[in-house]
Amino acid sequence: MNINRTAWLGAATLAVLATTASAQIVNTKHNFSSMAWSGGEICKPCHTPHFAMKEAGALWNHELTTATYLMWEGEGTAETDLDKRSRLCLSCHDGTVALDSFGGMTGTSFITATANMGLDLEDDHPIGRDAVYPVEGSSRFNPANTLPSTMRLRDWTDENGVIQKVVSCGTCHTAHGRGFPYLLNISNSASAMCLECHIK
Repeated sequence: MNINRTAWLGAATLAVLATTASAQIVNTKHNFSSMAWSGGEICKPCHTPHFAMKEAGALWNHELTTATYLMWEGEGTAETDLDKRSRLCLSCHDGTVALDSFGGMTGTSFITATANMGLDLEDDHPIGRDAVYPVEGSSRFNPANTLPSTMRLRDWTDENGVIQKVVSCGTCHTAHGRGFPYLLNISNSASAMCLECHIK
């Protein structure tokens, strides 16, 4: 009897979590289901359960950017100088790949206005190669193991084949939304998010 009750509670918890997770993106600008090109789908412009792009991870379904950027420390490319998560984000937000370029289709609807980061990343927070994080902490940065679980550093492999922990687009933002402005992972009230990493 207890086993059945435990199983039922576990299933109910998973159902609630799944409902909560899907409700988050429904209320964000990443819900493209009202766009004609989406086929009424919320997830499909980015993810697919079948025939995903294995090298991208995350059951990825959207064309990947191959852009070259002006980064803080000079020219860099999407393939070699960004962590995987940042490359996924910039596959729409750098303005070189159409929003509706998914599932093998070549789209024509490009991101506009301030959501288009462009190819000059010098005026944005460093990511990828430009943002190797001191995992042990320092006089300027808090140790990585003190960051909230929602603010994950990402793996990036440097030119020597060494995996480095780096700040990613996904360190501060989530495509699926958590209820904070700008799709932030935590509240930035009184610069709280900034102070999770930076010692000021």
